[in-house]
Amino acid sequence: MSISLTLSRILTLFFTDVLLGIHLVTLSVTIWIQLWKNPARGLKTKWLLVAVPMTMGLIGTFDAVLDVVLNVEVWTSGDLGKFTDRASWINIMKIIDQFVQTLIGDAILVYRCWVVYDGRIMVIIASSLMWMATFVLSMLVIVRSAAIDTASGINDPSLKPYITSVFTLTVALNIITTSLIILRIMRIGGEVRQYIAGHRKMHYAIRIIVESGLLYTLTAFVMLVTVVTKTNADYIPADSLIQVTGIAFDLMIIRFDNHLNKTTVIESAIRFSCRPGVSGLSCTMPSTAPAVPIQALQETSLEKGSHSKNVSV
Repeated sequence: MSISLTLSRILTLFFTDVLLGIHLVTLSVTIWIQLWKNPARGLKTKWLLVAVPMTMGLIGTFDAVLDVVLNVEVWTSGDLGKFTDRASWINIMKIIDQFVQTLIGDAILVYRCWVVYDGRIMVIIASSLMWMATFVLSMLVIVRSAAIDTASGINDPSLKPYITSVFTLTVALNIITTSLIILRIMRIGGEVRQYIAGHRKMHYAIRIIVESGLLYTLTAFVMLVTVVTKTNADYIPADSLIQVTGIAFDLMIIRFDNHLNKTTVIESAIRFSCRPGVSGLSCTMPSTAPAVPIQALQETSLEKGSHSKNVSV
């Protein structure tokens, strides 16, 4: 069931403003973690994790402001045609915001996959090709939409093949690249499971990646469905996707930092209860469980040698 253009734009303004509020909150926490919290813990500031969220936050804020300006112009003039006037600089900028934000989010996902695979280019070839195709098609949509002189706006039949292709590629890229990252984590986890008790950490990392990716991918999929069905409702997920892209990225940083805090507290408690012994470190845990000797092999790169430590836990 299709909805009217007026109702669609009102709902778009509402969801955009609500999601912008969430986006700014997660952005503030992310910047605080990188610029204040990490240095206080002796960790280096990762400037990429500062620049990307800031850029996404600026784009999201700019798009929300444009939406408010557009609505003010429409309701004060009574001309609903301004909503679909693709020659208007406001509508052109909103389209640019939408595709630039999507391209940034996809590029960061591909980069994350490249890092996880230790810089192996072959792994991200398919994802990179899809990103480049998305970039080219996005530019075509921006250029062609500015030349449209019909009341259909972004739902013009001439734009449908390009927009459909853009979001199909985006959904496919996210599914494939996220799956590659999860596969890598599971493979590494399987290799080190016999040496460390890190099952829960691995599962938690996978859950964060899946949930963040699912939030973004589902929104893009809804956008794809509304474009294919040519309904006025496509304005809602289109503007929402700009905010959701930034929110998903920020939440991943925040949740990994929260997990790092819990891990640090546990490790600090273990180190506090350890005492030097004759054969190594004797760690007394605050429980009634008997001590279990564990031998951990620690390899070093010095002279290709190795040494082992006997730890009684």
